[in-house]
Amino acid sequence: MDAKELFREGQGFFVEGKFGESIASFSKAIEAGEKTEIAFLSRGVAYFRLEQFDKAAQDFNIAIDMNSGNFRAYFYRGISYLAEKEYEKAIRDFDDTIKLKPDYGAAFFARGTAYAQTGNEYEAQRSIQTAISCSEASMQWVADHYGMFRTQFDQAMALMPGEDVFSESRNERIKNLKEHFE
Repeated sequence: MDAKELFREGQGFFVEGKFGESIASFSKAIEAGEKTEIAFLSRGVAYFRLEQFDKAAQDFNIAIDMNSGNFRAYFYRGISYLAEKEYEKAIRDFDDTIKLKPDYGAAFFARGTAYAQTGNEYEAQRSIQTAISCSEASMQWVADHYGMFRTQFDQAMALMPGEDVFSESRNERIKNLKEHFE
């Protein structure tokens, strides 16, 4: 198989949820000459799915080196850092994502989650509110594709301003958002 066929094979394995096989095919494609940002980005996401966050970040670094305007590479690397509890690095990547794509609600939501983990309640609230205004669909997308950690989500949502902890409307908002993640 040539490099492009190996790459397509990797994509097929990825769609089937065969992430190990996907990584092997993407790696062979890269070795065979398919040294493109999409090849490294794709392999990085497959590594992420297998919770090999260091390897994922390495591939996202390469994709960023190839194209510093690739907002997805910054976003995925930020998600990898978030999973590794490297919140400051994650926040920087989400900031870069937002600079490149200001309407990307998923990046605002992920950044709010990272800020919540650092104890910066003000920035967590601002980011999550912006994410909500961008699109509830974006938040669902993050949950569906990256398995946002439930406790981190709950902590971030607990920071939402307005009503006290036991307020019915606050609890209703949290309930509605949680339903999107289930």
